[in-house]
Amino acid sequence: MRILLIALHYHDYTSNIAAELRALGHELTVHDIMPRDLLMKGLRIISPGLWQSRLDQHHARILERERGDDYDMVLFIQAHQMSAANMAGFKAAFSGARFVLYNWDSIANHDYRPHLQAFDDVFTFDPDDAREYGLRYLPLFCSRDFQDLPRREQDRSAVYFVGNVVNPARYEAVAAFRDYCERHLVPFQAFMACTPPARLKLRRAGLKPEGLSFGSIGKAEFKDMIETSVAAFDFANHHQSGYTMRVFENLCAGKKIITNNPRIARERFYSPDRIHVFSGLDFSGVKAFVDLPLAEPDAQFPEYRIQAFVRHLVDGTGHPLPPPQS
Repeated sequence: MRILLIALHYHDYTSNIAAELRALGHELTVHDIMPRDLLMKGLRIISPGLWQSRLDQHHARILERERGDDYDMVLFIQAHQMSAANMAGFKAAFSGARFVLYNWDSIANHDYRPHLQAFDDVFTFDPDDAREYGLRYLPLFCSRDFQDLPRREQDRSAVYFVGNVVNPARYEAVAAFRDYCERHLVPFQAFMACTPPARLKLRRAGLKPEGLSFGSIGKAEFKDMIETSVAAFDFANHHQSGYTMRVFENLCAGKKIITNNPRIARERFYSPDRIHVFSGLDFSGVKAFVDLPLAEPDAQFPEYRIQAFVRHLVDGTGHPLPPPQS
């Protein structure tokens, strides 16, 4: 099958999806839905109108470059960045193709509803959005890089956090969790990436942020943190009900998960020895949870690996929805 993939290039996730599609024997052409040059980054802040105009031109160039090719599938990973006119152009140019959309953001964060009618299949990682709008529910995945990792120094009962600090709430949560771990002698290591605009937001909130990094964590350092920890700390965005990539990377790596997303307790993969849900900044019970052995330490959860994720996109099938939150 010939696939045109237009996607947000976020970390290695899109390239990993493309690699899996090729491994299944499909022929791919890949385009980034967002130009990555410094000019676009600056325009987004100082001239949103010019930024949008240049973005529309970028999409129009992709369309002209690919027009005339015979694709069986046009796969978007995110589509809210595209104008209605450009989307209509893609539909007209590839009228015989199956159009598929996958979203790893909630509608509350990025509203892609104006494009729903353009797609034959729409997948979302957000169960609430899937239920409300009749979309296919497809959680995120664990890439091959984090499958079957060795488990080193498990006797340390360490916890780690790797994530972007995008707002004061997340920074305060990680700081409060670090304090809890120090008081209860739980080893904790954290890598907090933060952009200059986010740092400014923290300072305007009256915080004096410490321990922040400008760039992303290196893959080797990230793997080392997972391998030498028994649990991951996950602080989810409250504007979404979907689960972060970290949840599935750690689930498939045999790690425990400490999260503030209460919906996870209704998922098929939930068990109280593997997942601890905290509320607010109440971390009571974390120490006992970290020390509790897993009932099934060798469980691998293959249905949440990237191999299964890509097959769902191709087959047009999703996961069963968890029960709604009461």
